[in-house]
Amino acid sequence: MIYWDNNATTPVADEVLEAMLPYLKNKFMNPSAGYQAALDVRRAVDEARSQVASLMGADPDEIIFTSGATESINTVLSGMLQRFGPGSIMGTATDHDAVLHVLAQDNNRILPPSTLCPVDQQGVIDQSVWKKRLASGSVCGVSLTWANNETGVIQDVLSLAQLAHEAGVLVHVDGVQALGKIPVDLHRVDVDFASFSAHKMHGPKGVGALYVKRGSVCPPLLYGGGQERGVRSGTENVPGIIGFGVAAQLAARRLQDETRQLESLRNSFEECLLRSLDHIRIMSSAVSRTPNTSCIAFCGCTAQALLLLLEPAGLLCSAGSACSTSHPRPSHVLTAMGLSNEEARSCVRFSLSSQTTIEEVELAAGLVISAVRRVRLAQSSRTGPVLVYRP
Repeated sequence: MIYWDNNATTPVADEVLEAMLPYLKNKFMNPSAGYQAALDVRRAVDEARSQVASLMGADPDEIIFTSGATESINTVLSGMLQRFGPGSIMGTATDHDAVLHVLAQDNNRILPPSTLCPVDQQGVIDQSVWKKRLASGSVCGVSLTWANNETGVIQDVLSLAQLAHEAGVLVHVDGVQALGKIPVDLHRVDVDFASFSAHKMHGPKGVGALYVKRGSVCPPLLYGGGQERGVRSGTENVPGIIGFGVAAQLAARRLQDETRQLESLRNSFEECLLRSLDHIRIMSSAVSRTPNTSCIAFCGCTAQALLLLLEPAGLLCSAGSACSTSHPRPSHVLTAMGLSNEEARSCVRFSLSSQTTIEEVELAAGLVISAVRRVRLAQSSRTGPVLVYRP
């Protein structure tokens, strides 16, 4: 089985699992307790915090452990809305649902156009509109996605954050798909808040981090015992935190070499498809993308029909975000880039990982080519596109 849905989640690295196991069994103590065994657990949590902070270009005391990026995003944006009021936070048209749904809660579940900054046909934020909205004086906070989970598009966070700060506006970044794939230096880009998840980089599920820049204020979403500097109460997920720390350490060691390797593998895959198939389009190929991500439109096919053939053939990939694939609707990311509903429904996302090999690339390319030809052959002007809806 070739697993190419790593933007949805990644397999836990062996080193991560090994580091977690003692804290699931013998070192199970609550890190808030006062005896020595618990203090040892607390020190391990602090070490993991330093490991995660190092990968992000942050200081340990700026890292708050959460259950994942969704919680982190909700914490920051809910706090901003509480402070500044409905309509005061600007997102982007290609943001993750976690951002869009929080903003919609305070707009009666309907986002006015002024709440979302558009992107161009490559998926890059339109800086002219960004500047105009900031200059209006009605925006108090912004949220943008560093690297898109569907297309891999990397935004110019440094410039966008600088423009926001010049307007006196707070900046939150969804860094989920960036961490461990491209260099992340939060102090350099100078954002106020950032959200991350461990399971996107060979760490465990159920743990993430919220970066709160020193001096910034972030009201808690969860109240209780005051853990995590009072920003995130609740007994810490110690095994998950330990695993996150080791995953961050592994990513820091391998980042430069793996970036080049993944980009080479992805490019080989795309070139093979382009040589063998006509009427395909690689999304956002003209701009910077995360090295592991390839989103491809296959004219004359639907993604669901292709996935129905690829899964039993041994290739797992996706038709978009894992958070929305159960809904038979076109991706909001792709339609925001100007694709029609039909074009958006023809897109398949392939997301590789550090465990991907050249042998897998060659085999996967062959499987995709075969599937596309079979779907196109099954269609005609009378039958129309093959549509598949799973219950």
